[in-house]
Amino acid sequence: MRPLSAAQVLALWDAGQTRHPIDRSLLALAFAMPEEAPDELADRPVGWREINMLALRNATFGSALDGYAPCPSCGSLMEFGLDGTTLLQSLPVPDCGARIVLDDGQWRLPSSRDQAMILDAPDPETAVEWLLDRCRVDDTQSGMTSTVDRKKSPKSKCSPARIGEIESQMEVLDPAADIRLGMRCSDCGHTWDAVLDVGNCFWDELGIRARQLLESVHRLASAYGWREAEILALSPARRAAYLNMIG
Repeated sequence: MRPLSAAQVLALWDAGQTRHPIDRSLLALAFAMPEEAPDELADRPVGWREINMLALRNATFGSALDGYAPCPSCGSLMEFGLDGTTLLQSLPVPDCGARIVLDDGQWRLPSSRDQAMILDAPDPETAVEWLLDRCRVDDTQSGMTSTVDRKKSPKSKCSPARIGEIESQMEVLDPAADIRLGMRCSDCGHTWDAVLDVGNCFWDELGIRARQLLESVHRLASAYGWREAEILALSPARRAAYLNMIG
């Protein structure tokens, strides 16, 4: 995965300001993977998106990944630090053609498009029902899924036990779709698993980098009269050298 250039960082940051986090991640991958059809990116498994976002994040911002998570018991913010390269190597790329096969049907892995289609679910339970119904494979020969609006007319309603079984198998087939970190609160001693949202981490770091670049453009344009494109085309080392010279 190639890192984003300075110009791409600013363009992505600008274009993603009002987008939903799912769309931001897909937009970032479209910038980084121009050989891929944008529509196809949305139909890849969620874990595929997260793995490639992590690869892009590591390439652009480095391996060290630091963040924090609020303790669900006392609310204290607990910091964490991990190596993004090591994490990436531990995550298997999901098979786009993988299927969960049970007696009463087959299900494919959820995609970014599936996630986007259930955003307006009234509650988590309904969201799960809608998601599994979208992922249910109608034609076991072709592997095609119905295009019927299943929010209004679900094909079938799974029992809680069956839902748990399907979710467990999905986690095995696509562990990167739900990356969790073991956490312990140093204040109250509570332990829990915190969800690592790679897209949000990437966007936070992108915002910091974008603001740094904007400040560099402002200072160098004011000092030398250069255009933004000319400043962004400089290597990081040369930009830093010029910034040091103007103080």
